[in-house]
Amino acid sequence: MKQENELVIQLYKNNYRSLYNFFLKKLGSHEDAADGAQEVFTRLIRHNGTAELDSPDGYIWRTTQNLVKEIKRRRAVRARWMSPDAEDSDEQVSQAPGPEEAMEIQQIREHALRVLNELPTRCREVFIMHRFKGLSHKEIARQLNISPRTVENHMVNALLFLRKRLPRS
Repeated sequence: MKQENELVIQLYKNNYRSLYNFFLKKLGSHEDAADGAQEVFTRLIRHNGTAELDSPDGYIWRTTQNLVKEIKRRRAVRARWMSPDAEDSDEQVSQAPGPEEAMEIQQIREHALRVLNELPTRCREVFIMHRFKGLSHKEIARQLNISPRTVENHMVNALLFLRKRLPRS
């Protein structure tokens, strides 16, 4: 597992900048570029790392291209629903979970919080600022007075830790 983590970290170091630049070119936003590049590695980690991949680099680039399409599609849907011509939201069907599903969601949430609290303090702080507060790596670095690279390293470490401790769905 340690060798697997080292490979993911090495892939991150070797590919992050080019992924970031690709996302920036395709999406035109520094925040979306940073989030997109980070999401590629989140998906790699969720996929079980590189153990089952014939070509980790191929997986990374295929995921990158698919993610660009997803982000553009989400933007289009958001733009359509935010337009003044969108249907009245009162007519939308409720997507609220039933009681059993709500209880299961609450249990999963509580477990996730317990695991999140096991992270080292600074690592947890960076993860929460990025994933829950939506701050970019630059914003986090500025607020915590650390380098953006340190923010990236904390995110990779947090994702690897959470991958080991949280069940996959």
